Amino acid sequence: MTRTYEPSAEQIARMLIEAHALELRDVPMMVTNAEVDRLPTQRQPFLYSSGNWGPGYVSIKNLVGRKDIIKYLCHHLALRVADEVRSLGFIAGNVTGGMVPGWQLSEELEGMLGRRVPFVYIRGTRKKGGQKELITGITDNPEISPGANGLVVEELVNFAESTCAGAVALRDAGYQATHGACILFYGNPEAIKTLGRHRVGMVYLLTLPRLLAVARWHRAFPGDAIADYECFLTNPLEWQGRRGLKPVRENDTQPTVAKH
Repeated sequence: MTRTYEPSAEQIARMLIEAHALELRDVPMMVTNAEVDRLPTQRQPFLYSSGNWGPGYVSIKNLVGRKDIIKYLCHHLALRVADEVRSLGFIAGNVTGGMVPGWQLSEELEGMLGRRVPFVYIRGTRKKGGQKELITGITDNPEISPGANGLVVEELVNFAESTCAGAVALRDAGYQATHGACILFYGNPEAIKTLGRHRVGMVYLLTLPRLLAVARWHRAFPGDAIADYECFLTNPLEWQGRRGLKPVRENDTQPTVAKH
């Protein structure tokens, strides 16, 4: 495989910052779940898909509207996947954030590996109508061998719960799932524990701590806001607890703020 020029972590971080993918909010010290939606938007904590709260978000998902950027990022992620994932059979994009990067990653890998790399997608819950499938594109697919190794793809990984759920779905269906892949890995300790429990390796282009270090160097955000996000990354559960916030679980009443 001929390797093209590989950008540095700082170059990728600057690309994300200049594309306004990073957003930080000034979350007050004491606020309950019920009070969150009464705060000004710039002070509301983000509610992540894991049900946890945090002071910042990187909107990699929104970059699907910037085709040159998303193609560039997926190309360089594909280089790392080709190096690190052995016996790759197919790409499985998690709905919704992993669908476009997953498809583009499969296209890039076909050119690099010189063979077909099928794409499927995994729903968060089973479809209610039709065939009620959990994994779309895999049934009766002659291009995917029984027991093949599927790579679970998302645009970013925070708590890693959805990545591991995707790996479990593939394994339950009779396939392997040794790795996940993403453009941005938050690298928080809860995610690392979850990945370890599920025996899932992670391939990524950039970590959030590195992105924040570049943002500080270029003074893209106030230093206090960056420090607060770094504090969250060190211990996400403690950060929430100090503010009186509680993680939102599946059967809880959902706040009206948008999830991220």
